[in-house]
Amino acid sequence: MTKLAARKRAKTKLIVFLILAGLLVLFGILAPLLTPNDPDATSAINMNQAPSRQFPFGTDRYGRCICSRVMMGARTSIFSAVALVAITFVFGTALGMLAGWYGGVVDSVVMRLADVLLAFPQMVLAIAVAGILGGGMGNAMLAMGISGWTGYARLARAKVLERREEAYVCAARLSGCSDLSILLRTLLPNILGPLVVNASTQIGSMMIGIAGLSFLGIGVMEPQAEWGSMISASRAYIQLAPWAVLAPACATILTVMVFNYLGDCVRDVLDVEVAK
Repeated sequence: MTKLAARKRAKTKLIVFLILAGLLVLFGILAPLLTPNDPDATSAINMNQAPSRQFPFGTDRYGRCICSRVMMGARTSIFSAVALVAITFVFGTALGMLAGWYGGVVDSVVMRLADVLLAFPQMVLAIAVAGILGGGMGNAMLAMGISGWTGYARLARAKVLERREEAYVCAARLSGCSDLSILLRTLLPNILGPLVVNASTQIGSMMIGIAGLSFLGIGVMEPQAEWGSMISASRAYIQLAPWAVLAPACATILTVMVFNYLGDCVRDVLDVEVAK
């Protein structure tokens, strides 16, 4: 396959998965308008009912509509992961660029802190932090974000160290530009590609991490709809009402797959463009 054909194929795949990801985000935004039933309404009469016309995915042990709760859980799961990736992207990139530009004490402090956090597996550290802070979406996001910024910081630092002596950076210095101006207007646009690739591949991982914390009971708490907590709440009834587990589990798998493929497509497109 020629380079031009590979580039066109990569861009076509990127467009497809961008559309799918956009539809998922739009679905999360419009979820309150699309739910067939009240996602929080309980009913003793409708407990653990099989899928039907009224309840397309069945009901859980409280008689709540699984379909409506999966749809509302899309907003919680997708938006929390995207927001967390955006926050860690900005924070980690800023610290990494400062460390690479100024060096010395700033570099040592930022990199040693990153090394300490990277010494612990992210999920183990997140469980420990969430266990101390307690349940809730905010605490779950904080727990996952504690070490989530380190990858962006290390990558941004390496790219700044690689490019800070380039001719265009020296020209910006000689023209009297401030450090902030050089970092934001000169260096950032030239190192943004690898950082965006890293961010796009992290959305699925963050979604799985938040769902994992919720499954363990230290993330999103009932009655708020979230796929991990829904699986946890219904796992004891999996033989009696398997649909209560399968529906949020399938939603999680499909959504993570879309965002993972989107990350792969972004990487392929940028790799092709850099190599040409």
